[in-house]
Amino acid sequence: MTVLWFIVWLIANNVGGHEPLLFDPVNAWTATLILAIGLDLGAAHARTGQKGR
Repeated sequence: MTVLWFIVWLIANNVGGHEPLLFDPVNAWTATLILAIGLDLGAAHARTGQKGR
């Protein structure tokens, strides 16, 4: 998911206007990056949690 986000951001950054990743305050691109990382970590946690059952 994070790699897919990076590809989309890279294309949008090169085709459209230059949009930096801002963390203070968080802009839309950074917010979606944080969401993608959270989904990746959550999926990894869910997969490892099922092995013990």
